[in-house]
Amino acid sequence: MLLSDNAQASLNSLESTEPPESSERAAIARRARSYRAILLADCQHGEVVRKSRIPRYFRETYEIENLYVEDLPKFWRMLYAIVKSGGKRIVMILEIVDHETYDRWFRFRGR
Repeated sequence: MLLSDNAQASLNSLESTEPPESSERAAIARRARSYRAILLADCQHGEVVRKSRIPRYFRETYEIENLYVEDLPKFWRMLYAIVKSGGKRIVMILEIVDHETYDRWFRFRGR
């Protein structure tokens, strides 16, 4: 499993937040990290985003052809793709975002 630079930055930010928000943000980070074992066992665990509805941002930034979404606490979302590297399938966590950012990407689209 790989983390994009954006996903790693989000996790670092969530884990380094000072109180009083720290417990909520730490819970989001813990949940995101807990998906590691789940996704290693079942890389298609998340909700599938239809290919026609993948936002341009993801196609252009990450050059992906599939996208999955996992729900996190406090309406945060973790978005990931399955990529091939060296003949193997690898789960790549692309973004860990709040609800507002997620809604900007998927406005009027549904999943």
